[in-house]
Amino acid sequence: MNCGRAEEGRPWRVLQLISSLPVGGAEDLVAAMVTGLDPRRFEMQAATLGPAGEVGRELTQAGYPVHSLNLDFKRTPLVRIVARVRQLLREARPDILHTHLYHPNLYGRLASVGLRLPGRVASVHNTYTRVKLHRCLWNFFLSGLTDKVLVSSPQVWQDVRTWDRVPARKLEILHYGVRLPDPAEVPDPGKIRAELGISGFVVGMVGRLEEQKGQRYLLAALPDPGREIPELTVLLVGEGREGVALKRQAQELGINSRLHFLGTRRDLPRIFAALDLFVHPSLWEGLPLTLLMAMGAGLPVVGTRVSGITEVIEDGENGRLVPPGDSRALAQTVLDLYHHPVLRRRLGDAARHTVMERYSQEAMLRRLEQIYLQILAGKKSL
Repeated sequence: MNCGRAEEGRPWRVLQLISSLPVGGAEDLVAAMVTGLDPRRFEMQAATLGPAGEVGRELTQAGYPVHSLNLDFKRTPLVRIVARVRQLLREARPDILHTHLYHPNLYGRLASVGLRLPGRVASVHNTYTRVKLHRCLWNFFLSGLTDKVLVSSPQVWQDVRTWDRVPARKLEILHYGVRLPDPAEVPDPGKIRAELGISGFVVGMVGRLEEQKGQRYLLAALPDPGREIPELTVLLVGEGREGVALKRQAQELGINSRLHFLGTRRDLPRIFAALDLFVHPSLWEGLPLTLLMAMGAGLPVVGTRVSGITEVIEDGENGRLVPPGDSRALAQTVLDLYHHPVLRRRLGDAARHTVMERYSQEAMLRRLEQIYLQILAGKKSL
């Protein structure tokens, strides 16, 4: 592999490796990296251990190579997975291998041993709520093969440093970024609500229907506000393993008529336009992209006091914070914001300003380019 590729007038080849590319925060982040980096400097490719997923198909349609190994990486033996990834690396010949999440970080870096790649980067997206010793040992060992470990927030930085013992010099915080909607292109809220068949005071949450995202606490919070707020409507966007349980919970609470499960949506700006309030009740997080997107859309937001969320939201200044898993506090906060529309507008304006100043997609991509180029320059000088 030629470390002088950029100097010869050819872009550096970067391969992004992830488990799969369904609709989700980490997956959309990878897509932003693939499509957003300067094509004069970087030739971007993506690869998945499992199936491509909807985001993978979108990248393919946009003209970006997506290599899908279609492995069941939870049942396939480690040696076989590493061999398949190693074969992919030999064929794709990346100058930089950038892996995301635990399994791609493990298999990708193991497969790269001895291939003399100019750069290896691993991304850790979530806090270490449930520490697993074998994962910490693998991450410690593989950090010796890694140029940079990118983390989404100071709390994730601390977790990786503490549990994986990754040297501080190899850790880099890369603040996630989102693309701000053009005010001239914001959909008409009334039209979107009519299309969705909803009205009243509309609360929304976007995220995988999984334990981590805490939707069950949002549902548990709804009966009290529902008695005080006429036409309270709640939209849940996303799919996941908790879907059946959440629908059963809604039925038991008697809130079916207020709740709309919208499934996976790729038109989030339209959904945000229909909302009065965005809620993100996660139990643990790195830095949730959907929260940043809602803030960037100018929505007042309610988040939980966990890791990356507390680094974005200052309670009472650009949003509200409640303890994780506390449905009573969440219900009271929703009611408070319902009764104070001026406060909602102020929080929404401040939220958008926060994203503009600190979490733009353009700033994230430029910082990532700098990290890649620093790694390649360092390798060339050896």
